[in-house]
Amino acid sequence: MSAQMPQFQDRMIRLLAEQLGVDAEELRPEQTFRELGVDSLALVELVVAVENDLDLGFPAELDGVSRESTLGEACSVLEALAVPGRTPAGPAGGEARVEG
Repeated sequence: MSAQMPQFQDRMIRLLAEQLGVDAEELRPEQTFRELGVDSLALVELVVAVENDLDLGFPAELDGVSRESTLGEACSVLEALAVPGRTPAGPAGGEARVEG
């Protein structure tokens, strides 16, 4: 786990909480996206929100991030794949895809 991980995870959890309309304190790193009721589209929207919020880019294929992933696992994968200041993989660069 990098020194940045707690900050990255906190920001990702905050963004997910906003997306779900819940308090960030209700979300735990060991919860899966499925447990939280996050579908594939909402997961892609979360990845795009993280890209925009942190000025990062991710590859179009996000192997290792799915509805079965925990928040903590997804944070680890996304942080490892992140490219600072890169053009997001969203609409302009091709749609980001997560595992179903």
